[in-house]
Amino acid sequence: MSGSNQQALLDEVRELPPEAFLNLLTIVRLFKESVLWQSRQAALTLNEEFSQWDQLSDEALVEFEKSLS
Repeated sequence: MSGSNQQALLDEVRELPPEAFLNLLTIVRLFKESVLWQSRQAALTLNEEFSQWDQLSDEALVEFEKSLS
């Protein structure tokens, strides 16, 4: 995060009353979990796609080798 973004976030937080910090912390944790979950889902999707491409590639190679016989 750039320094100006960090500063902007800190400025916003400074204006909050102390009793709001627990809710803010909960929101930040939920946001963080959501971002991490989305990253994990994207990685899983890519791995599934790679597996499918590997299978198709293997099948194509087998068919090509059969055509050479």
